[in-house]
Amino acid sequence: MRLISNLDKLLIPDAYEDYNGYKVRSVYCDGADNQDYIEKRSKFNFVKRICLRIYHRDDPVAKFEIKRKTQQNQIKKAVIVTRADAKEMLQGNFAVLKSYEGPTAELGYEVYVSMGYRPISLVDYSRRAYTHPQFNTRITLDSELSYSNFAYDIFNEHATQRQVLPLNYSILEAKYETYLLPQIQAVPKACHLKPCPISKFGSSRALLEAFYY
Repeated sequence: MRLISNLDKLLIPDAYEDYNGYKVRSVYCDGADNQDYIEKRSKFNFVKRICLRIYHRDDPVAKFEIKRKTQQNQIKKAVIVTRADAKEMLQGNFAVLKSYEGPTAELGYEVYVSMGYRPISLVDYSRRAYTHPQFNTRITLDSELSYSNFAYDIFNEHATQRQVLPLNYSILEAKYETYLLPQIQAVPKACHLKPCPISKFGSSRALLEAFYY
């Protein structure tokens, strides 16, 4: 694949997994009034995402993550929770967050209690990631994106899901601070890539979009 070949020449494969990448599974949450989805759909300047995330079905822990985004910046904070506590949260028991220290766990619990947050979708994808030391650059290439609106068991090996994109399609995303190196900017043009404003969270809310908006 020409794109991967070009990225290999410029960037360093993410040390998290082997060269061929890794799997990511997330369970997204939203408020009782679907606030996060409405803000995303309305293109608000400030949006947030709250999810549980794992990288292997047999992981003994999960990552509870809060991501806040503006047009210019993105802040991502996470708390590592036990597998048992992750399962409790998927059943609506977010009081387990009170057993973890730090502002992220505290904020997560307050949001869940005050705004009626609950699991709303499960998302799977395969990720190949690259980094570059300058400007804290990180490039991700995501494929095999699929979702479920009804099955939230993040550790279930056989969750039934719906494919978002054809299997031969991938989503390229660049994250960096201040400046993206010209040689990296040139890669999408050289490979004739098209802009693709696909949101994993947004794609997983297709049912809500179809029947309510």
